[in-house]
Amino acid sequence: MKVLPTVAWVLGYGGLIPFFVLAVLVLLGNEFLPQDITTSQLALWLAAYAALILSFLGAVHWGVVLGMQDKLSDVEARTLLIYSVTPSLLAWFCLLLPINTALLSMALLIVAAYLADRLLLLPKLNSNYAVLRLRLTIIVSLLLVAASVGQIV
Repeated sequence: MKVLPTVAWVLGYGGLIPFFVLAVLVLLGNEFLPQDITTSQLALWLAAYAALILSFLGAVHWGVVLGMQDKLSDVEARTLLIYSVTPSLLAWFCLLLPINTALLSMALLIVAAYLADRLLLLPKLNSNYAVLRLRLTIIVSLLLVAASVGQIV
């Protein structure tokens, strides 16, 4: 098994920073924010960031097809390419929902994207990417759920 480069781990965990900061600020409430920023705005920013990350997760499948064209069957390549656009389309739809529903939906999509990776992508990769994906999925989904609940309360 190939080990992911250190930069992949650093970038992966670094990508958690906006999730953590925004979710914590949403949970802390308006009294900790400047007057011109509301928790509703922060929740929207969090949902938008989640949508960007979901688009990235789908694009990983596109990149695997490009990098492994000689190793994938036509059916495998077609499946990965069709799936690759699904997370971004679903995330865009979620942005149209009420914010607490959008955040909860994004959390579910993050988990679904991990399950899709387990099924479609990870068996084709000979690396510890699965470990990174699982850890990031757990943290991100919990932060999104917490922020969603924070918008209800």
